[in-house]
Amino acid sequence: MINSLFQHIIENPKRTLISLLITTIVFASFIPKLKIDFTIEHLFSESDPSIEEYTSFRQVFGREDNVITIIYKPDNIYDKSFYADLEEMIYNIEDLSGIQNIVSIFSLSDIDLNAWLGDLNDPELSWKETEIREKLLYIRDDPSIGPRVLSKDLSYGSIIISIDNASNNHNSRTALLKDIKSLTAGINADWIYSGVSVLRTEYVGYMLRDNFLFLPPIALLLIGILSFIFRNWVYVFLPLMTVLITVIWILGFMGMTGLDINIMTYIVPTLLFIIGIGDAIHIQARFKENITQDPSNPKKAMLKTMNQMFRVIFLTSVTTSIGFLALMTTSIEIVKEFGLEISAGVMMAWLVSSLLVPSGIIYSKQFKTETRFPFRSFLIWLSNTIPSRPWAFIIVPSLVVAVSLFKIKDVSTNSSLMDDLRPQNKLYQDLKLTEKYFGGVLPFEILIKTIKNDNGINRSAIDTEVLNLSKDLENFLKMDLPNSRFFSLNNLLESAKRIQKNNKEKLSDENLIKEIVNNQSMEDIKLVSEDRNILRLTGLIEDKTSDEMKVLYAKLDSIGSEFPQDVKLEYTGTTLVALKTNDYLVQALVNSLGLALFFISLIMAYLFRANSILFISLVTNLVPIFTILGLLSWLGISIRPPTAMTFAVALGIAVDDSLHFLLRYKKELSKGLSRLEAIQSTIVNTGSALMITTTVLVAGFSVLLFSAFLPTYQFGLLAAAMIGTALICDLTLLPALCLVLPNARNKRK
Repeated sequence: MINSLFQHIIENPKRTLISLLITTIVFASFIPKLKIDFTIEHLFSESDPSIEEYTSFRQVFGREDNVITIIYKPDNIYDKSFYADLEEMIYNIEDLSGIQNIVSIFSLSDIDLNAWLGDLNDPELSWKETEIREKLLYIRDDPSIGPRVLSKDLSYGSIIISIDNASNNHNSRTALLKDIKSLTAGINADWIYSGVSVLRTEYVGYMLRDNFLFLPPIALLLIGILSFIFRNWVYVFLPLMTVLITVIWILGFMGMTGLDINIMTYIVPTLLFIIGIGDAIHIQARFKENITQDPSNPKKAMLKTMNQMFRVIFLTSVTTSIGFLALMTTSIEIVKEFGLEISAGVMMAWLVSSLLVPSGIIYSKQFKTETRFPFRSFLIWLSNTIPSRPWAFIIVPSLVVAVSLFKIKDVSTNSSLMDDLRPQNKLYQDLKLTEKYFGGVLPFEILIKTIKNDNGINRSAIDTEVLNLSKDLENFLKMDLPNSRFFSLNNLLESAKRIQKNNKEKLSDENLIKEIVNNQSMEDIKLVSEDRNILRLTGLIEDKTSDEMKVLYAKLDSIGSEFPQDVKLEYTGTTLVALKTNDYLVQALVNSLGLALFFISLIMAYLFRANSILFISLVTNLVPIFTILGLLSWLGISIRPPTAMTFAVALGIAVDDSLHFLLRYKKELSKGLSRLEAIQSTIVNTGSALMITTTVLVAGFSVLLFSAFLPTYQFGLLAAAMIGTALICDLTLLPALCLVLPNARNKRK
């Protein structure tokens, strides 16, 4: 059947090429339907029980991650014209679509004349620096908004903008930020944009930037390597067209099925450009080998090539696909989507390579090329050296693995949410500046809930005892998280009492609290639930690692255990859920690695049906995993979702080389060659193609080192290191093991 299929393709190359073109156009028509977005929820684990608590919180209090913080640093904090322009700008921002609420230095003046800077448009307004400083200090010292809108030294100010739910999506946020930036551009000050909403929007911008940054150098690398090796434009053009068509197909598939581009799947086109080219290179290399033996009949040489390679590249594509499919066992949707898309893309690349390369070569009639084998001398030396010293090539990697295993115990899973950004990144620096002057930007929520007592009565969450508990809790948090900012009912109460201090008819604390609670609305931060059973303490905290947060959780649990029986302490928020997700995901990805290894072992067992070969393939592919894990420990790199994902992914890719080597070795044995002769022939002939494809893969993954995202940088570094290590093992350890281990099927020497 395979022979008949490729006979038809080779006899009708033009029809095949036209069919590929039509199919590609159909897929391309769905690309405009693609959506690009990133939300914190993308990182949530379905199996995490804290998700339910967070969902319940949002139903009661609304979103807490819809904040844009704009920080400004004026040249002169006593410049009247600056404040006039600033007030006008804030009025203009309030008029923008999607704005829910704004807090600034002008917010307090609506209810407290002591905070009023005056009519800034009045040319007769008295403006003395000493008086203005007093007013600014008065605003800064307000318990409710002061620390949020002015830094301690008054050098920085901030505007806190809440956006409504309808506008909390990528397109609306991008448009809103663009409008805000255009308004701030006309005011003489240094401007910094911060907050989770900015983080999301900027992340998407970095995704797009990375793709535009990665693809041109990867394409140039591929062109350079292929040109050097094959010395013929067709043999450069066809592999590039293979990956380009594959990318169009997978993007069209995503648009067709409603899959979004997010913080993980944005790299799919880049990865397919790197991974998808291998099959085309193997087909071209084998065709050159066959046509060199019989140059008189190119079609016959191509038919022979496809009969030899179709099954091989299918199996290697399946093993690569398994590495990615294993990611679908995780409980996080975007990781599942990533695994599905790359897995589908790998199989698409196999299909496109199998159709495009043979039909393209036959149609172009480009059969004569000066194919270079730059590694041939090295491979010949290797084929002579390994048989003479096989144990040396076994002992050295064994020692490396032993040292790595010793260090693996020190590998850490500790990480923070801002680990995704490299320290030199501007967004990272802006977030750190926000932490320094105004507290953190990561949402963290504390809830004090009242439950029914022994008499079946639910007391109010705003009674005096509960409020005192919340005050003590807030003081603890300010001590434990000094670079964070919290907002509570107690802050509003203190602010209200300060405002009415000169009022002869002062309201009692109880009446003030009731008035505050009765006047709360969804436009403002909601601090008490409608049924008065939940009191909220909302915070934006500094960037903390998962281990540091676990210490904080333990302290909060200890505090909560001292509460009365009818009062319960809970904590939630996107920060907590996202950090817990790291732990779930790392464990799930470790499991996916084991699953990938299991299914790949089944394929190996089916193909070779010899225990020794199965053992050889497993050992050869486990060595790179242990080596890179040891390297992680030496470099102090924590295992995070992107780094954990590398192992299952790189395993699927690395196994390809083992399969190519072992299948060629099996074929050479079937010709009647001795084990030694078969190993030498395999190293020289298959080794060239393996080194070419690995060079392409390592060079391609190395381009990811230029990413703005630290996880992408680490993914590129670890994938390149693991695939390179796997090649070394496949060309040294694997043949050495084949020579020394018993072979039940062929014991000839």
